[in-house]
Amino acid sequence: MKDLKVRFITAIVVAPIVVACFVSYESLVGLVASIVMLTSFELMSFSMKEEKKSYIAYLTALSTLYPIIYGLWLKDYPNVSLSAVFLTGAISIMLVRKNFTKAFVDYSAFFTSLLYISFGLSFFMPIYRESGGSVALLVLTSTWAFDSFAYFFGLSLGKHKIFRSYTNKSWEGVFGGFLGTILYVSIYSFISKILGYNHLGIAQVIIFSIIVSVMDTFGDVFESSLKRYFGVKDAGIIMPGHGGMLDRVDGLLFVTPVVYTYLHFFG
Repeated sequence: MKDLKVRFITAIVVAPIVVACFVSYESLVGLVASIVMLTSFELMSFSMKEEKKSYIAYLTALSTLYPIIYGLWLKDYPNVSLSAVFLTGAISIMLVRKNFTKAFVDYSAFFTSLLYISFGLSFFMPIYRESGGSVALLVLTSTWAFDSFAYFFGLSLGKHKIFRSYTNKSWEGVFGGFLGTILYVSIYSFISKILGYNHLGIAQVIIFSIIVSVMDTFGDVFESSLKRYFGVKDAGIIMPGHGGMLDRVDGLLFVTPVVYTYLHFFG
């Protein structure tokens, strides 16, 4: 009960600040870069435990460069931005590492951070440009809605586990999260329509909610598998009651690319 109270207070403080960043495209780029920086540092810190913090901070800075370069200057050339950061990181590791037999750990941590976190989260930018700030904000808040509904449904009704080795995810929780997401997305789209913003139709609401529910679940499980491999419970301690930043955006890293693909080709 105490943990739930701390989680609620943290969410009340952080959520308005995050939502405010969707007011303009530039502030969104800043938000994405900030989250990439925090999550990348967490990922590389627990996967490269023996390395110096200054070395990890440098690789984190490189990962953070991608959403800035792509978001502000090379909007039509994501591959160029990704390749530039990738090559810079790879060459830097080669120059720093004297023992190449251990370089694979550094490569794996940096490349995972770059592709999984930086590249995945940067899909917010094209969503904002093509579909508007209201839809971009919906992508974020719908994952909050799913996580919240899934948590409470799973806590009260969860009996059938999805993965035997992953005890916190149940079919009841996912289904409850899906129903809650449909409700939230429907209300959000209705209000957006009244206010004159871009919104989703009825069929799109259902498809969108399915994407969020499925990909958020797999994103959570993927991050959990990383933490289990490295023997950590929480990715970090930056958010009281919520663990690390990576613990908060794990589902979003899977949801955002798929939502963009759907909206780009069918939305």
